[in-house]
Amino acid sequence: MTESAFIPIRTDRLVLRRFAARDAGAFRAYRDDPEVARWQGWDGCSREEAEAFVASMEAAAYGLPGRWFQVAVADRADDRLLGDIGIHILAGEPRLVELGVTFASGAQGRGHATEALDALIRRLFAAEARHRLQASIDPRNTRSVALFERLGFQREAHFRRSVWARGEWCDDVVYALLAEERTGAP
Repeated sequence: MTESAFIPIRTDRLVLRRFAARDAGAFRAYRDDPEVARWQGWDGCSREEAEAFVASMEAAAYGLPGRWFQVAVADRADDRLLGDIGIHILAGEPRLVELGVTFASGAQGRGHATEALDALIRRLFAAEARHRLQASIDPRNTRSVALFERLGFQREAHFRRSVWARGEWCDDVVYALLAEERTGAP
């Protein structure tokens, strides 16, 4: 299944939408925060990089197998960017999806990531007929582990020292959720 438009998702407090040029400053701020970047694959973010990334996501087609698409998560009241969720539909099997979540430090611990990811999971299973969602997490990132467990993801694997990141070998745990576990239908 492929499509090019990402239709916004609204929850009680949030809107999940495409990135817009106005998001570049907030995006750069949390991507440049060492506490946020610690668990990610980047080391900071310049103004030019933030603007280029936001512009690329504004124009990107949603749902293309093999390509990451970042969904902006904004406060519904004032449209302030709080974070983003990456969606990677696997090239070999488009019913399989990898997810990644990044939120600004100030937006963490308030249920925003849970609310946003829950809404996205519903869409991926119900409207897009995806079969399996998974996330790859450094197990020291206890907030991310707790987020995915809270949403019903099961820990399926623990790969010891399998990822080289930030000058060290890191463990990697894989969490997954099947459509039937969420919807009850096989």
